[in-house]
Amino acid sequence: MAAASCTVWDSVLELTKSAQVKNCDPQLWAIQLSSNLNSAGVDLPSMELAHLLVSHICFDNHMPITWKFLEKALSFNLVPPLLVLALLSTRVVPNRLHIGCIWNS
Repeated sequence: MAAASCTVWDSVLELTKSAQVKNCDPQLWAIQLSSNLNSAGVDLPSMELAHLLVSHICFDNHMPITWKFLEKALSFNLVPPLLVLALLSTRVVPNRLHIGCIWNS
C-alpha cells in the first residue's frame, strides 16, 4: 500500500511540474488533479496534498503560477484551508518578517 501511495504523490508532483513548465491554466490543472486523486481513492480535502503543494512552492518553485495552483486547490476543496494557512505561516511569514526588517533598516 505504501508503494501505491508513493506513486500517487509522485504523479501529483509530476503533474504539477509539467503544468508549471507548460504554463497550464490553473483551473485545468486542478480539474486533472482532482480526477487523478479521485481515481486513486484519495480522500479530499487531503492533508498530504497540502503538505506536498506548500513544500513544492516554498522549497523548490517560488513562482507566481505555483501560487495560482495552490489557490485553485483551495477553491476546489482539494486541500484543507486552515492547514495550508498553518503551513504557510511557518514558512512564508518568517521570511516576510525578515525582509521587512531589512527594508526598515
